[in-house]
Amino acid sequence: MFQSKVNSTKPVYSILVVVMVIALALTACGSKKGDGISPEYHGVKYTGQGDMETKVNVVIYNEDDILFLQTVKIIDDNPTVWKALQAISDNAEQGMLIEKNQKGQIIKVDDIKNDKEKHWKLFINNTIEEGDIEKVGLDENQPLTLRYSND
Repeated sequence: MFQSKVNSTKPVYSILVVVMVIALALTACGSKKGDGISPEYHGVKYTGQGDMETKVNVVIYNEDDILFLQTVKIIDDNPTVWKALQAISDNAEQGMLIEKNQKGQIIKVDDIKNDKEKHWKLFINNTIEEGDIEKVGLDENQPLTLRYSND
């Protein structure tokens, strides 16, 4: 009688072992060294000329609220401040409209315009940048801040 119980559980263990081996094989797919599995980027992105990828940390805030806080991916051989901001401006779901004047200065962000008392200021690496944003280059992981203030 004991013999029959052992024989009936043997197929169950065999099936269980086969299922575990298949599960382990499937989870190990693509795990070769140097073959990192990374999720697809779903954030704000600018695609221009070339294939160099640069990620920039962008914060946009007024006196009361943070309006935008995200890493922006720029795919272009010449990443600039304007390309990062253009990506935000062109993204209807996650971004907001950003406008500049002929001199390359920010004049409006999400219905907040420069006026006599307050205006948009650009900071890169926590240093104020007053140049033409189309010509100001960016490096990987550089912090870019747009702040609306009266100073």
